[in-house]
Amino acid sequence: RQSEPGNWAGVFHRVYKELESAVTRNNFGDAFLNLHSKESSANTAGPAPDPAVFPDNQNAEIRRMNSKNIYLGFPKIQENYGWGVVCNNLRTGLSKLTEFESLDEKPDLQNKMNLSGTIFQLLKDLEFNPLYEARAEKNIGYTVFESELAEKAVENAKRYYKVVAASSWCVEKMHYKGIRNTDLLIQGIDPALYYPSDKVRKDNLFVIFSGGKFELRKSQDMVLKAVKILQEKYDDIILMNAWFNLWPQTMYAAAQSSHINFELKGNTWEEIMNHLYAINSIDPKKVFTLPLVPNNKLRDIYLKSDVGLFPNRCEGGTNLVMMEYMACGKPVVGSYNSGQKDILTEKNSLPLLKMKDFQLRDDDGRLTADWEEPDIDEIVANLEYAYFHRDEIKQIGDRAAEDLKYYSWDKVAERMLKIIRS
Repeated sequence: RQSEPGNWAGVFHRVYKELESAVTRNNFGDAFLNLHSKESSANTAGPAPDPAVFPDNQNAEIRRMNSKNIYLGFPKIQENYGWGVVCNNLRTGLSKLTEFESLDEKPDLQNKMNLSGTIFQLLKDLEFNPLYEARAEKNIGYTVFESELAEKAVENAKRYYKVVAASSWCVEKMHYKGIRNTDLLIQGIDPALYYPSDKVRKDNLFVIFSGGKFELRKSQDMVLKAVKILQEKYDDIILMNAWFNLWPQTMYAAAQSSHINFELKGNTWEEIMNHLYAINSIDPKKVFTLPLVPNNKLRDIYLKSDVGLFPNRCEGGTNLVMMEYMACGKPVVGSYNSGQKDILTEKNSLPLLKMKDFQLRDDDGRLTADWEEPDIDEIVANLEYAYFHRDEIKQIGDRAAEDLKYYSWDKVAERMLKIIRS
């Protein structure tokens, strides 16, 4: 659908990407086919090789073919939140395909001009300023944003060969600003960490999982409202949340919610959350509040739940937690808006389709965020459907796991290399 009347660019962009994805799934390309001999193709000792990863005995040659002075501008940061996961996995995936210089490890290159080759690096703000000031023959920026772009972003975008976004929603927002040198690189999941399980829980509870740092944008206020409504009707509904926020100052915007009472009070995360439950008449005994969980432990958490709830008002990326949850074969109720539209379908989820405008403005009345808020009644209805149709939602979860196989980090890295070499 058009993001706003007359904006067909985003629609055509998504159609193009869907066609491209379909072709990729059915045709790995002449280069890949030529690299694999009949002997390697006949090897049945294990699963078929991922087309994004070349055979070990050919890695060195392929890396030399692909390497044309590539510089990667990604910082090395902890993995327990979004950008850390993205940066570390893209760096690892690209290293399997080609050689590159990592700017964060080369201080002498970070401000160097006229480098020979291509720089692919993060853009650090709404003005599209690069993480490092280094310039090369070809400069590519990678961005994720939820707030409105600064006017300077339009001018700065001209400094790049391409501005690559992590969602088609961000691409549409750039097109609306007149930025046309764009491309799309949707983020991925690690299939070694996130995959389905046949184990069945032996309790009689219905567990709703909600993840993502607590803030207004991610709509945990609507999660609390919906869960409260359902817990008043059914005794066996439990909320399990992974909302730990490393930046608690971002939580204050939740005071603008019309769905809950909000007050930030307490010395520990558990105290802060329990106070929030108390002032909203939610029984803390029916809520599991998780601390900061290491990325490699999240699958165990996901598998202890029945359905994921992601009624987010905006995702500039595609919501990594939601993607990881779906990759584990778990069904989700999620907002069909912003970046989540790139992942959710009516076959792999219970999408929330009823949206209303939700805008934030600064003290001078300037629009700072143009989001969409889902309908609380639709959230409750979809959760209630999941509650009474557990066999059906298992099939939805199975489809989600199949769909997410096409978003492994290795495949994302392959797409990234194509953008670099384009």
